[in-house]
This record gives sequence, C-alpha cells and structure tokens, in this order.
Amino acid sequence: MEGNIVAVVDQKNGLVEFDSSNRNKKRSVAWDHFEKLPTESKNEGKAKCIHCNGVFSATPRSGTSHLKRHVERCAKRAAIDVQPVSMDFGFSEFEGSGSSVKLGKRVSKVWHEYDLFPSPNMNDAKAKCKHCKMVLSAASKNGTSHLKRHLDKCPRRVTLTGNIEQYFLSNEKLLEGNNLDKIPKDEPITGKLKRLSTIGDNLAEGSKSTENSQVDQDELQRYISVCIIKGAHPFSFVEERGFRSMMSKACPQFKPFSRAIVRREMFSMYMRERDNVKEMLAKAPGRICLTVGNWKARDTKDEYICVTTHFIDEHWKLLKRVLCFKALAPPYDGTYIADELACLSSQYNIECKTFTITVDEASYDESTVSSIKRGLFTKNSPASGGSFFQVNCYAHILNFLAQSALKLVDDIIDRVRELVKYVNKSPLQRKKFFDLAERMFELQARKRLSLDVMLRWNSTYKLIDRTLYYKSVFKHLLDSKQELSNLALSKEEWQKLSIIHKFLRVLYDVTRLFSGTNGPTSNLFIKGMLRVHCRMMDIVKGPNLFLAHAVQAMQAKFDDFWCENSLILSCAAILDPRYKVKFVEYCYMKLFGPANFEDRVSKVVSTLYCLFAEYKQQSMRFSSTAVGSSSMNTNFVGVDDEGDMFGDYDQFLSSTSRSHGNKSELDLYLEEPSYELNSDLDVLEFWRRSSMRYPNLSFMARDILSIPVFTVNSKEAFSYGSKTLSSVQSSVMPETLQALLCLQNWLGAENNTDDQTVTAEDPSFEVVLMIKDHCCLFRIALSPCLLVVE
Repeated sequence: MEGNIVAVVDQKNGLVEFDSSNRNKKRSVAWDHFEKLPTESKNEGKAKCIHCNGVFSATPRSGTSHLKRHVERCAKRAAIDVQPVSMDFGFSEFEGSGSSVKLGKRVSKVWHEYDLFPSPNMNDAKAKCKHCKMVLSAASKNGTSHLKRHLDKCPRRVTLTGNIEQYFLSNEKLLEGNNLDKIPKDEPITGKLKRLSTIGDNLAEGSKSTENSQVDQDELQRYISVCIIKGAHPFSFVEERGFRSMMSKACPQFKPFSRAIVRREMFSMYMRERDNVKEMLAKAPGRICLTVGNWKARDTKDEYICVTTHFIDEHWKLLKRVLCFKALAPPYDGTYIADELACLSSQYNIECKTFTITVDEASYDESTVSSIKRGLFTKNSPASGGSFFQVNCYAHILNFLAQSALKLVDDIIDRVRELVKYVNKSPLQRKKFFDLAERMFELQARKRLSLDVMLRWNSTYKLIDRTLYYKSVFKHLLDSKQELSNLALSKEEWQKLSIIHKFLRVLYDVTRLFSGTNGPTSNLFIKGMLRVHCRMMDIVKGPNLFLAHAVQAMQAKFDDFWCENSLILSCAAILDPRYKVKFVEYCYMKLFGPANFEDRVSKVVSTLYCLFAEYKQQSMRFSSTAVGSSSMNTNFVGVDDEGDMFGDYDQFLSSTSRSHGNKSELDLYLEEPSYELNSDLDVLEFWRRSSMRYPNLSFMARDILSIPVFTVNSKEAFSYGSKTLSSVQSSVMPETLQALLCLQNWLGAENNTDDQTVTAEDPSFEVVLMIKDHCCLFRIALSPCLLVVE
C-alpha cells in the first residue's frame, strides 16, 4: 500500500503529488499550507506559511488550531486567483486532473453572496464573501450559520439592513419592481432561488442597482427646509460643515446646497400655504375675529404689527392663523394701521366676514379703532352697528393688577431672592437644605428653589409659592445662621407675602386659562372675571389693609374694562348651557350688589335678542333663493331606494321644530334646564349637536364664542411692557421675517403642536426663535434615515 498518491491544491491552483509514508497516521490539513523549518530541537519547531511566509510555532504541544485559523484569514491566500465553482442547486462536480469531486447540495440563501472554492476534501472547502473578500470555511459539517452571521456584520454590505432573510426579501421585491415575472408565493424555496439566480448577474447586481438608485434631491431639499423653518434655525445651517458631514454619512447621494435654496423654498412654501389659509377662511361657515398686536425691534426700534384670525370651522373646532407680521412705516397713527388692515382684509377676502377685533388697550386709542372700523366696513355693516366691534385685551389688565401687587412687597421679595441664592450657592448647601426639610419638617422636597425673571411675574409668583412652601425651613435657617440676620422676615412680612401669593394665584390661573394653544371660547370670560373681582374684595375686607389703596386703583382699571366689554362677553356666557341667564344674574349681583344688577342683566338679554333677530333675518335673506324650490322637498322622501329611507328625518325635525307657537329658538334654548355648573362640557360640541334644533342660534353662537380676549400667547401673557423682538429676529429682512413666522404658525397648527409664532425677548437671556419639532424623516433607497437637528 506504500506509494499511494494524495492530491492537494497549491498556491498556484495546481495539483501536486506526495507519497504518504504512513497513511494510518492522520495528518492535519493545515500542513497543506505550511512547510516546516529545520531546527535543532523537536520542541522548538517552526512552520512557515507558503502563502504569506509568516512563521508560526509548530511544536507538538502547540497543535495546529492556530495554523488553521491563520489559513482561513490569510490575506494572500484569499487573493489567489481561483475560478469559483458555479452555483447549481443539485449536485455539482469539480473537474481537475482527470478526477471528479462531488459537492453536496448548496440551497442556503447565503451562497448568493459567497464565491465557493473547490477542494478535494469537502471538509476543506472555502467560501469568499463577495462584499469584503473575506475567506471562511465552507465545509459541509460546519453548516452556514457562521456565514449568515458574517453577512449581518459585514462592513462592506452597506446596501442592506437586517439579517439575511430581510436581504432576500428586499432583493426579491427589487426584482419584482423591475417589471420581471413575479415569483409565485407557493413556489418552493429552491425554485425561487433558481429563478432569482438566472436574473442578472446574481443578486450582487441587484445590490449594485440599489446603491446606484437615485434620490429625489428636490424632495430632500424640501424636507430639510421644512425642518429648518419649523425649528427656526438660521438658513446658513445647511452650509455648516457638521451638517454636510452628517448628511453625507446618512445619504451618500446627498448633494449640498446653499442658504439661497432654503430661502427660495421658504417663499415657495409661504405662497402655497397662504393660498391654503385663504381657502380655509373662505370655507369658514361663520364670521371671523381678529387680534392685533404691536411689536418693537430692540436694536432698530422698528414697529411691527401682528394680525391673527380666530374662527370656528365647519367641524366646530376653534382655530387661529397668523395672517401677517409686517413692518410698519412711520407715522404709526390710526389711519396708517387702518389702511394696512383694510389691505390685508382685501388680500384674504375677509372684509365681509370680520366680526370683532381685539386690540391692545395700551397701544390703540378710540380714534385708532374708529379708523380701523371705517377701513374694514366699507362694503358691509358690522353686527349691531359695530357696538361689539372692539374688544380690549384682558391680559394687560391682569398684568397691571399683578405688577401693582408686587410693587408693595418689593423689599420682601429682594430678601427672598438673597435667601434662595444662599441655598443654591453650592450643591452641598442645597442638599443640606432639602435634607433638613424632609427630616425635620417632613416636607416632600420636590419643589426646587430657583431665582425668578423680574419682568415675568409668573416666575416671581412661583418663587413666592415655593418660598412659602419651605417657610418653616427658612425660619429655622434664619434663626440658626447669624450671617443671615439681615435677611430675616418678620411675622407681618410673612403674612403680606402670603396675601400677595393668594392674589397672584387667581391671576395666574386665569391667565393660563385664556392663553392656551388656540385660546378658550369666550363663554369662560365672565367666570374668570368674577374670580378676580371676588379675590380683590376679599383682600379689601380682610384684616390686613396694606393692599387697600392699591386695590382701589386696580378696581378703577377693572371697572373700565368691564364697562367696555361686558355686554358681548355676557352674551357669550348665556350661550353656555351651564350658565345661561341665571349665572349671569349671579355674577352681576356679586359685582354690583343686589340693588343694581337686574337692569344690567335685562340689558344683556335684550342685546342678545336683538343680535339673534339680525342673524335670523340674515338667514332668511340667504335662503330666499331656495324658497321657490322648497315644494320639491316637502315630501321628505329619499331619492335612492337602496339608501336609508329615514335619512331625511333630521331635516324634517329641524323644519318642524323651528316654531313652537310664538317661541323662537332662543326662547326654547333658554327654557331648557341648565347643565351642572362645574360639569366638564365642551360647549362647541354641544352646539354642533344642537345645530339641527337651533340652526340660527347655533350660527350666532359660532361667531360669539370665537371672540378672543387675549392678543398674546402663553409666552407673552406674563410679561411686563411692550413685546420686543430680539437682535437675531430684528436683523432679518422684514419680508423674510413675515414669511418665516407665518410658516411656523401654519405648519405647527397642522401638526396640532404648541408652536408659537414669535417669542418676546426674555430679559434673562437672548431668545432666538422658538425651537420645537426638529424631526424630519427621509426615505433613501431601501433603508430609512432619521435626521434630527437640535
């Protein structure tokens, strides 16, 4: 048996023969790629790789495992130019030197991404990754799990995400999308693989086509522009090196663009969204209300006017949209502002639909409002002769009351600020304070102490609130620390602080109520007004009279506002099914006393009936064109026999319920029992459901309930003084600033976010435009990419 010849493959892909002198001794396959180096001692043996000439240990103790690992990873061995075995999903043969070596079935999906190299022994078969060219074992006994794991982690396999199953499905969909024959779902997996293997040059070409697929650059630019506009980032953000580097990694096909592209895209979106707002206002079933606010640029002293429209749509949702944020040219008189509003109303086609205008009481006098009224109502007459046209902003009254109260305790608040600074001077000092509060006084140390922003009275209110919460801790601290003796507060000063806190809490709650996202309906005004009045009366009648003189000045300002705006806002309260006339009588009795309230309530009810008569007459005038054809609908029979035969019952019910003797819709509504006073009721939903029973009354309710009592949003409702633009905002060109701020409002309103149009300058730090909602989602090739700009 000596002289048996064994064939192996050398580095030149040729067959060599050698004589096995002892074929009973099993020889490692690693020695086919190594040659032993001569040494003096057997225990110091070395072996050199025939491919890369690397020298390794070859002693009996070291074994051959490390030699096998080197062979599998040898870079020069992987670069051998060997013709790979063609893929066949039955039994294949490798022909070499007259003999044949049979290979087993290769049906796994991984073989589409590997080149198989032959070997006389099936346990020595190798496979090379088509992506990174790494050589791995392809022995039948080892299976294909390690090959799948490599594909999942292969760094060059960039066009795919997920595991090998996702890759196969993605490429199958890719091939189906090229108008090729669809693969039947019930076809066996082997048949699918055969079919796929015949299309193109294997799935590698499918991967290349995925890499070469084009990205819609215009759409990508549009998404990035929306992200920058909604986040109020500077347009130069797209030119920054970090942004471009990030985008090149996320999308290799991304083409950088300049800030001019963003600006052009912004104006294009502005024109498109402005047309949508025009269409929305044209479809609004009722009238609309306007709010006008004035802004000033801190550096340039330029004047800006912000006009916002409030209305209730056909789905009975209260909406608001900013119409303009325009720079004004001097002189800033009533005639000029009236001309600007008239031009804006003509641009949006709302001359005939304007109901009321809410103005800043400090910025608009009576002559200015009269000029605005003449400019707006040149084509039609306002409701009730314009007696409801002007509504003053209630936020300025609340700010005046809060500022007047805080001036009385300025010295006390200054010492409170110093105490807070002492507690927060170091983390250790702060920890000791809160540990003392929990251990000795059993307080939950969740409310943290922080300084206030002096020109935002809500932050001062929170400072007082938390100081009173830790009052016992502060007293202990003042008694135990000698260095704080000059900051001590007397019992009377603590009591004053407590009285101011109770007064500010009512103002704070009412301000938050009316400065929500879209603003509440006007029916809630009288209840909030009564809360403020009752609190002032309690302070005056209380044992501590240090607020008496201040409350007198507050009450005069309060009464002036009430006399100018109470009539229409009391009508709005009657249209709330929880309040109606009885609650208005209760409020007037609280405000004016039992002897003087009845005449005032009678005037409110009379005004409401007069206004309802106007709406009823207007409804009859609009429906006069349909009177001649009313005989066609008197039978109330459905036209479609297959439809609901009783679908017109609501129409019949509304037509027959409009007249109950001589009672009008308003009479019937007032005679119905009221809802519970503190019940959780959506008044707009109530009128939506009642629109069939009270068509004319619901139309009037839609207009009255949309009247806003605030001209500012939640960011400016607590600020003293005029609204001021920051340096960054005022440095932008006026037309660009208007387009930017309007788009932020319109896009934010579509997503039901709390985005505000513009934010006044914060005294504690410079405010750039509000930054919210930074996420944009892009679709690139087959895999998603998320761009987050912060």
